[in-house]
Amino acid sequence: MIIYADVYILENLVINYFILLVTSYLLKTNVNSFKILLISMLGAFYSLFQFYQPLQFLYSPVGKIIVSVSLVYFTFLPKNFFGFIRQLFSFYLVTIMFGGMGFFVYYLSRNSIEYSVQLKLKNVLLALGISLIVFKLSYELIIKKVYKDSLIRYIRFKINQSEYSCVGYVDTGNNLKEPFSGKPVVIVEKKLLEMSEDAKDICSKDLEKLQELLGNRIVLIPYNSIGQEHGVLVGVIPDEFYVSENKNTWIKKDVAIALYDKKISNRYSALLGPDLI
Repeated sequence: MIIYADVYILENLVINYFILLVTSYLLKTNVNSFKILLISMLGAFYSLFQFYQPLQFLYSPVGKIIVSVSLVYFTFLPKNFFGFIRQLFSFYLVTIMFGGMGFFVYYLSRNSIEYSVQLKLKNVLLALGISLIVFKLSYELIIKKVYKDSLIRYIRFKINQSEYSCVGYVDTGNNLKEPFSGKPVVIVEKKLLEMSEDAKDICSKDLEKLQELLGNRIVLIPYNSIGQEHGVLVGVIPDEFYVSENKNTWIKKDVAIALYDKKISNRYSALLGPDLI
C-alpha cells in the first residue's frame, strides 16, 4: 500500500485542528486560531514518526501520552493543575468521540474489517461533520450539565464579624481584578449581604458611609460588559474567604468581593474567576 506523506499530513492536520478547536469550545476558552493551527501542524508531523525507525519509540503508548499532554499544555497554557486536568480530560473526551465516529464511518465504507493505516480524506471530513452534530447534541443534553455541576463551589466569608455563605459558580469568563492590588474579584449578589443591619450599610452606594464603616477595605472595581462600558462595582475586602468543593475547603487570602445589584442565577449567588479554583 502506498501512503502519500502530504495527504497523510493533511489528514492528521485536519483531525488535530478539529479536536483542539472543539476542546477549546467545550472549555469556553478563547485560543487564537493560528496558534491551534500551528500546534496541529506539529502534531501532524509527529504522526510521521511511526514510519521512521529511530523515532518510533516516540510513537509508543508512553510517547503518545507525553505528546498529547504537551499539545494540550501549549495550546491552553493552564494556570493551575486542576485546570490542566480539566483541559486534558476534555481533549481526550473529544478525541475518543471523533476516533469512534471515524472508525464507524470507515467500517461502513468497507466490505470487510481489514484495517488500513490511511483513512480517506473524504471519510475524515464525513466523520468530522457527523462528530460535530453528535457533539452539539450531546453537549446540550449531557456534557453541558456535567460541566456546570463540576464548576459549582460553596463559598463562605466574613465581614465585620458577620459571616455569609452561598453557592458559587466558576465563570471562566470572569477575569475581573481589583485594579490596585490585582486581587481576583468574586461577584456576589447584593441582597446576600442584606441579612443584617450592618450589611445594609455595606450594600449602600453612599461611599462616605461605606468608608466610615469599613475604612480602606472599600474598593471600586471597573468593568466592561455588553451594554455597559466603563461600569463600576462597589466592592469590599473580606476578613476571611473560604472556597469548598465536596469535602475540601481552601482559604483564599487575596480576594475582593464585588456587590452586584441584580440576581445572578436561581442556582447560585456568586461568580468566581478561574484564579480561585
